[in-house]
Amino acid sequence: MLPALWLVSRTTSGTARKDRGALSDGVPSALVASVGIGVQFLATAQVDGDSGMWPVVLSRVVSVVVIACVMASYRAHWTMPTGAWAAAVAAGMVGTVAIVLYLEATARRLMAVATVLASLYPAVPVVLALLLLGEHLNRRQVVGLGCATLAVALIALR
Repeated sequence: MLPALWLVSRTTSGTARKDRGALSDGVPSALVASVGIGVQFLATAQVDGDSGMWPVVLSRVVSVVVIACVMASYRAHWTMPTGAWAAAVAAGMVGTVAIVLYLEATARRLMAVATVLASLYPAVPVVLALLLLGEHLNRRQVVGLGCATLAVALIALR
């Protein structure tokens, strides 16, 4: 799985940006987001199966509070264009469905499959860029997506 994710996230040398300062600007945010996702999974794994949807509600409340705190610390504007609001609401809905499905996988003891599927998150932006932005895949990314698909299929057969 790791080689597949590495291949999917790579760009060709001709399209790589030479301004490493601009590329590294997002690294702290990415690291904070990664820690947040890790904490989310660790907390969700501790949830009792009889707790219903309360973990999902708590997760969504905590995420909104964290986002509000980050926006306040940057003194960011609280207004967004209508399309951005729609995209944010859609992303929140998809995240909520993902948490519900993860809880269901935990309850059914399907953690191997759920963990592998959750680890595919680097492939999702590539596919979205393909579908929504008209981006093109390079050969490495095609091989990486194929390897990821094969890995998920092999784990699902287990």
